[in-house]
Amino acid sequence: MMSPGEPRINKEYVLSVVAEARDSISFVKKVSQKPFDSLSDAEKYAIRYHLIIIAEALASIALHICRNMLSQRPETPSHAVRLIADNNIIPGEVAENILRFLRMRNLLVHRYWTVDDRKIYENIKSDFNSIENFLEVVLEIVRGEI
Repeated sequence: MMSPGEPRINKEYVLSVVAEARDSISFVKKVSQKPFDSLSDAEKYAIRYHLIIIAEALASIALHICRNMLSQRPETPSHAVRLIADNNIIPGEVAENILRFLRMRNLLVHRYWTVDDRKIYENIKSDFNSIENFLEVVLEIVRGEI
């Protein structure tokens, strides 16, 4: 049990961010069941949007854990993910997959004109196991199991 001066995880905040990420994952999984050539432009842009939401959620959670559980002040979301892995909260492989996802978010936000929607579609078809594993670890932290 934490003493009054110890950092704390804001359970409500984390649960809402996890729910947002999971909703976006569900949307992307549903839309990506369609063949790429049958996707409308609106669906392709919606996929991009939801991938950004997922990445932002991952970044927010990682920063929150670092600041409030590890008492660390990471410089970037990527640094936060590395710190979480370095502290054995998530395996290195999960961290690497999340870091790749964060890089994709940067491409979608900052270099959107270079995005190949077919390539993104093919990448998301592989699944979201690492992200879902990370979200489950986060829920374990919130429930006090870690």
